[in-house]
Amino acid sequence: MIVRVMGQGQWDVPDSLVIRLNVLDELVSDAVVSRDEEALAEALDEMADLVVRHGVPLPPGKVRLSDLIVPQVGTSLREVDEWMQESRADDGLIPG
Repeated sequence: MIVRVMGQGQWDVPDSLVIRLNVLDELVSDAVVSRDEEALAEALDEMADLVVRHGVPLPPGKVRLSDLIVPQVGTSLREVDEWMQESRADDGLIPG
């Protein structure tokens, strides 16, 4: 799975992390629905940290289509909500 962390680059993440990333994706969706900025920041931070710690960074000059895009920590609820609405809110950040 290719994951882009906004502002940091792309990583090739092992399939073994997909379940945890899906759980975090649900937490992001729940935080947006409940308007909980603190929970949103925590979930985004954990997603980014998981990707960076366990993924293999892709070379900076090589851009690939990402399966997941993790917004930067500090992205507002409004921005994440708009992004999810544009991409299909029922899928969260991770399609499918």
